[in-house]
Amino acid sequence: MSEKDIVKGCKRGTTAARQELFEQYAPHLMAVIYRYVANEDDANDVLHDTLIDVYTRIDSFKWGGKGSLKAWMTRIAINNSISNLRAQKRLVKNTLPLDNAGEPPDDDDQEMTSSVNNIDLDTIMSMIAELPDGYRAVFNLYCLDGYSHQEIANQLGISVNTSTSQLTRAKAILAQKIKAFANKQ
Repeated sequence: MSEKDIVKGCKRGTTAARQELFEQYAPHLMAVIYRYVANEDDANDVLHDTLIDVYTRIDSFKWGGKGSLKAWMTRIAINNSISNLRAQKRLVKNTLPLDNAGEPPDDDDQEMTSSVNNIDLDTIMSMIAELPDGYRAVFNLYCLDGYSHQEIANQLGISVNTSTSQLTRAKAILAQKIKAFANKQ
């Protein structure tokens, strides 16, 4: 079933279309959600809430071409993930002073680039999942989901400077983790 057919079927309320939507998109949505909440039980709860939101708000969805449904659902998943973190008060309390985060990575460091290229995706994702919640949220929004610091500030209720500094700290922590991993190899 095509994305457009899934939308039409869900708008009509057909069970087959809803099932197809779940089968095609739940794994992607779960991966996005898990990047934010980094806890399987919470991720399952957020996925459930996201799918309910998708099913109940599908009538407001405007078809924008192939990929638009996935993008729309991804935004809902991100918003629900952030709401989950906010409800648990996990966004602000899990931050570290800058001096504990280490030095920010040097973008020209070829050794670091080589180290990252030799690490499998699951290992990198687990390193990201270990970041403090606020750092992880900013890192995901900026680096993986393409939000600007202004959009992140609005989304998380923080200043642009806080978004920028949390991204710097997240990158520094990841650089330390990558370096330690590379040294073990």
